[in-house]
Amino acid sequence: MPQPATGARTSAGLVACCVLAACASPAGTDAPSGAAVDWSSTTYTLTCDGIVPGGLRATVVDGYARVPADEGRPPYYAHYDVRVADTATGDLDGDDELDAVVLLECSPQPSNGIVQEVQLLSPTGELRGTLPSPRDLQGTAPLPPEYRPAGLSIRNGEIVAAMTAYGPDDVHASGPSVPLTVRWRYDGRDFVRVTS
Repeated sequence: MPQPATGARTSAGLVACCVLAACASPAGTDAPSGAAVDWSSTTYTLTCDGIVPGGLRATVVDGYARVPADEGRPPYYAHYDVRVADTATGDLDGDDELDAVVLLECSPQPSNGIVQEVQLLSPTGELRGTLPSPRDLQGTAPLPPEYRPAGLSIRNGEIVAAMTAYGPDDVHASGPSVPLTVRWRYDGRDFVRVTS
């Protein structure tokens, strides 16, 4: 049986590769060059909003990790439950690559508290920075505002975070009730709050 010409085989192979590549990209996203990071199954280094100043490494699987603590050292917790509560991707710095913001929730155990930390990561998963603590936005409220899951986005070069703040009649048991949107720009080193 005659073999197809080399050029025909190459063309068919290129068409097959293009079809497979199109199928591999998620609909509605521009996948960055190289393999995309699965933000719900990767390793993060976080401080649990300052509770662990030296940081802890949490390898999340399907959005969850349990990290043992050093029970002999302050603040004397047994472990930390870490959860990926929200992710958003977009081009933050104009380089046509998809940066990511990830909302991590950390619950030291034993306790009934949850703290939140938002990290900015490069398309390859390198930590670029952590947004200022919600405590920096507390003002005179009794407790800091809380990020709303599904409330993060990157738009027009800004990180946009939907939050809920505590009003004068809110208590910890019922949670915050005042909608709040905070926007940040990243200047390559620091996060600058956009107030306009």
